[in-house]
Amino acid sequence: MNQENKKYSVTTRRVIFSKGPIHLVDCDVRLPGKNKAGKPEVQKLSRQIIEHPGAVVIIPKTGPDRYLLIRQFRFAARNWLWEWPAGGIEKGEEVRRSARRELAEETGFWPRKLKRLFSFYPTPGISSEIMHLFLAHDLVPKQALGDEDERIEVREFTLAQIGRMARSGKIRDGKTLLGYYFLKQFQPIGIR
Repeated sequence: MNQENKKYSVTTRRVIFSKGPIHLVDCDVRLPGKNKAGKPEVQKLSRQIIEHPGAVVIIPKTGPDRYLLIRQFRFAARNWLWEWPAGGIEKGEEVRRSARRELAEETGFWPRKLKRLFSFYPTPGISSEIMHLFLAHDLVPKQALGDEDERIEVREFTLAQIGRMARSGKIRDGKTLLGYYFLKQFQPIGIR
């Protein structure tokens, strides 16, 4: 924890709702700062956050300039979305193992090679969730055993096709847009 974080403190924490690994939490926070006159002052805030164990996002590369996207219905968005395969990290599961498992469950492919690209917070204003982005390649077929509530369509696209889908609004998922622009920026110099 860095020095800045040590200045913040949670004085109360109450779980409002909990289902599986996700918790809605009400917190009272003490935030040191300065008032308008520049004098030290402690501000007390109430915040509601979602505590989340984290997730993996996988960019499946099937060949030179070929990638898999999945299309599935997202209840919160109330819409069908094209996106990179992704899913939650199970309790006690190593992040790379989660990425391999989720890719197999959602696409029917297992990666022989998996490169961790970076991690990011998709919604830090309301959630503790951190997502870990991977590039998967050298894929081999494996039976897809998706979740019972998932209806997934898997299709292959070029990076240019994905870009057109992003610009036309056919891709609106943040993790997919972030992954696409990362690939567009770094693929020419050969990320592997």
